Amino acid sequence: MSRNNIIALIFAMGLLACQPGVKKNPASSDATQEKEVIEITYKVEGMTCDHCEMSIQKGVGELSGIESVLANYEDSTTIVRFDKSKTDDEEIKKAIEKRGYQVKRLSKKF
Repeated sequence: MSRNNIIALIFAMGLLACQPGVKKNPASSDATQEKEVIEITYKVEGMTCDHCEMSIQKGVGELSGIESVLANYEDSTTIVRFDKSKTDDEEIKKAIEKRGYQVKRLSKKF
C-alpha cells in the first residue's frame, strides 16, 4: 500500500468517526414513561429457610421493573420495591405463588 493510500485511508476513517450519530430525544419518545416506584410488604406463608428466601428473591427479581426484593422467613415477610409502570402487585404475587408459597399483601408505600 502506498503512502498516499494510507493517508487517504486515515483521512476517510477520521471523516467516518466524526459523523453525527442518530440521537433520540427522550422527551419526545412514546416509550418513555415516568417512573413510579412503590414498596409493598407481603405476608408469605410457607417459607422455612434461607433457600426459601433466595427462591422468592430470584423469582420476583426476574420481573421487569423490580428494584429490590427482601424475603425473610423468620417473620414470613417479603418487601418489594418496583416501578409501577413496568410490573404490578398481581405479577409479583404470581411470581411468589409460582414457587409454592401463599401470599397476602400487608402494606403499600409510595
